[in-house]
Amino acid sequence: MKTVKLFWNDQYLREFTASIVKKLIVGNKPAVILNQTAFYATSGGQPNDTGFINGVKVVDVVEQTKEETIVHVLAEDLKLEEGAEVKGVIDWERRVDHMQQHHGQHILSKAFIDVANAATLSFHMGADLSYIDLDNRDLSEEIHQKAQSLANHVIFSNKAVSTSFHSLAEAKKLPLRKLDDAVVEPVRIIKVSDADGTIYDMQACCGTHPNFTGQVQAITIVNYEKIKKTQRLYFVCGMRTTNLLYKQAQSLKRMGLKLTSPPDHASVEKAFDQTMIDVTGLKKTVADNEKVIVKAVCNELIEQNSQEIVFGGEKIKLCASILEGRDLTFIRNASKTLVMSYPRSIALLFVKGEGSSVGFVFGASPDVAVDLRPLLKDSFAKYPGKGGGDARFVQGSFSNVNA
Repeated sequence: MKTVKLFWNDQYLREFTASIVKKLIVGNKPAVILNQTAFYATSGGQPNDTGFINGVKVVDVVEQTKEETIVHVLAEDLKLEEGAEVKGVIDWERRVDHMQQHHGQHILSKAFIDVANAATLSFHMGADLSYIDLDNRDLSEEIHQKAQSLANHVIFSNKAVSTSFHSLAEAKKLPLRKLDDAVVEPVRIIKVSDADGTIYDMQACCGTHPNFTGQVQAITIVNYEKIKKTQRLYFVCGMRTTNLLYKQAQSLKRMGLKLTSPPDHASVEKAFDQTMIDVTGLKKTVADNEKVIVKAVCNELIEQNSQEIVFGGEKIKLCASILEGRDLTFIRNASKTLVMSYPRSIALLFVKGEGSSVGFVFGASPDVAVDLRPLLKDSFAKYPGKGGGDARFVQGSFSNVNA
């Protein structure tokens, strides 16, 4: 026996009675198939309803397409036999949210067709944000604004939203935006029309929708990204819009306090831009100061921690030292500065890491005919670690110098 979808005809039905057709186990959880249901099953980019059956939480709703049945996955067993009558109550707040997001998607998709002839390829409704994938990756923010404005105008005009059912042959004759090849009969059509009956939009859809576009309340485009040949557009509708605006206003207020700025967009943006200019200047000052420190350290290393050795028949300066209180970035800069500032030199610099680990950087000046990679290999034979580099510059760390 197939499950009658009560939500297809009455999307505002919050409670219903039904009889248990079958009891089963789904993913180690008890589940039931009812003869009829107001619970929407996940499909078409829209998540399932939740709620209660006889007071037991409904945690998932899955449609068995081939059998034309809807499975209600439960938090615990109903302790009733097949054939027993039950009462279902859907989570109304979740249902309203899903109706707003889903019909908002229909309105936004139609707006992008009207504004930029950009078709929606797919739709996903998330817990916080929803998105559509559009077939034009190069849509500008100006186009986004025009589409958003048109979509909100459609909401404000409070057009009627109605549902009808058709055969596939009938559906193909209707002015639909598109009709998927995989659609099955009966084809459920969502129509948006003006008070005089003029059709604004018509689309095949199995999801839940409000009776009027005004119940979507508002649509806000949040962000977008380019994915291959498509553009993914993130948006919110209805109460999610007001919640998002409140969170953004609070965030703006906190940023204003931190930047000692009034909490409006223009002031915060101006203060942030000035802060970034200041930070950039400070980073340059720090970098310049670090160059001076690095140069001073290199001079001290050459004067106090270097020795002349004969290498390849010629004298060179070998500088080996553990630099206390420094990090790998510092000794990397110091090694490069030293070997570039002092001809015929080799630098073997180390820094203590966490526990018994030690970071290292080995460098050689351009006029020394040496390949440091064999030295690195021999070092790893004695001290476990990882690293690499080229003939004149290698770096890495030893994991346990006490080994």
